[in-house]
Amino acid sequence: MTAIKHFVVVALLAVWCFPAVSFAKTEPASPPPLPALVTSASAPGAAQARAAESAEAAQLAAREKQSQNAQDFKGGEGAYIYVGGGALTVVLLVVLLVILL
Repeated sequence: MTAIKHFVVVALLAVWCFPAVSFAKTEPASPPPLPALVTSASAPGAAQARAAESAEAAQLAAREKQSQNAQDFKGGEGAYIYVGGGALTVVLLVVLLVILL
């Protein structure tokens, strides 16, 4: 009987803590068609955008050649983020609630 109580408590906690899951909308089977302006091959300014991108790529390549030690960059002290701590906290909280109830 206590196992059923524990299961009910855990189920209620899951529903109360994560209500957005029940409101999630599913994706349509087929996406709506794009407007004609987006699908036309001759979009205005497309050639200019490509030229700007290639110029920027060339500029970045030149800067990369100048700094040879950039490939050894490791990041600062805060470069590593521990994501498992949040999940561990939630699991421990649920276990503590189940034990106390």
